[in-house]
Amino acid sequence: MKTIHHLTALAALVLLSCQEKNEFAAPPPIPVTVAHPVKREQVVYRSFPATLKGVTEAEIRVRVRGILEKQFFTEGELVKEGAPLYLIEQAPYKAEVAARQANVRQAEAARDIAKASLGRLERAGSRAVSQNDIDVAQAEFEKALAIVAQNEALLEQAELDFEYTEIKAPTSGRMSSSLVDVGNLVDGAQSTQLTSITDDSAIRAYFELPERIFLEFLATRTAHAASRVEGLEPVRLELTDGTLYSEEGKIDFVADRVDPSTRTATVRAVFPNPKGQLASGLYGLVGYPQMFGTEKKFPDAVLIPSSSVLRDLAGDFVWVIDGENVVRRRGVESGETVRKPNDDPSAPEQREILILKGLDPEDRVIVAGLQRAREGATVAPEFSDAPPLVPVPAAAPKN
Repeated sequence: MKTIHHLTALAALVLLSCQEKNEFAAPPPIPVTVAHPVKREQVVYRSFPATLKGVTEAEIRVRVRGILEKQFFTEGELVKEGAPLYLIEQAPYKAEVAARQANVRQAEAARDIAKASLGRLERAGSRAVSQNDIDVAQAEFEKALAIVAQNEALLEQAELDFEYTEIKAPTSGRMSSSLVDVGNLVDGAQSTQLTSITDDSAIRAYFELPERIFLEFLATRTAHAASRVEGLEPVRLELTDGTLYSEEGKIDFVADRVDPSTRTATVRAVFPNPKGQLASGLYGLVGYPQMFGTEKKFPDAVLIPSSSVLRDLAGDFVWVIDGENVVRRRGVESGETVRKPNDDPSAPEQREILILKGLDPEDRVIVAGLQRAREGATVAPEFSDAPPLVPVPAAAPKN
């Protein structure tokens, strides 16, 4: 019986020894998308923080005292220049005009009497009346003329006050909210503000240039420029959401001096706003073409997708793939961000960043799958002429 048990155990050991060994299988290389840096002639912009304002911004204030009777506009609507906005009670001012008109007529009647008296005395001559009587009549006539002029001036002021009861738009633009409700007493002596109006058919962008750049900025003008804005290049506007405004702007004002407290100079650019895409108070970045020698284009710009540039305590860097398909960190010096050229206006906008140092056109840069990359990892690179806008998500770990 023992012999049978020994034979059975021996057979089991032989069977186990014939099975294959359980070896660890290495995971496949991580898939990433790579692209070569693009080398081309590129316009590069220097960007300056700017505050936007309407081409005209006016506060609507009262100039006479009275009860606000009517409001003719809807808050937020566009109005034309001269459109009625408010009406202040007119009855007291109508009465004042009528009284001043009566005073003028009375003064004119007195003037006519004085003129007639003077004429009679002058016709009688010095043999019938004394020279003193003629002089007195002349003075009375001149006094009557002055009284007429005084009353005409008072009438003109009364008519002007009556006109001020009708408050009209000083310019075309968009109305703000009304600050005073109908029925309230408003006072011209206190210059009560009723509302404001902004003409945003064009938008002005105000920005500051550091003194050093201001000198370069002035050097870009034509040699015999009649004004500081002559010969300056068009500018662009980048909004806070990262999009570039579709219309180019024009610099229309350059300060005549540098502020000694800030060492900056104020510059203003105007952008057309036909579709109302810009509004007063917005923040943006005004971009002015950077000059390279006498040219405004960087002749040999090296560019990669802006999302490929990462940053840590050591500075900007990108992930590149070496000849063994191993990920390596490459420190770079980056410059301005630019819009990638695209002939299809309906295509999503892509941004590229100028690489000043650290990359060559033959380098393979990871442009998608960045979250998978790590120093020394082996990857399976796949080239793409149009890298996806959204990085490829990392594969879920296997249990």
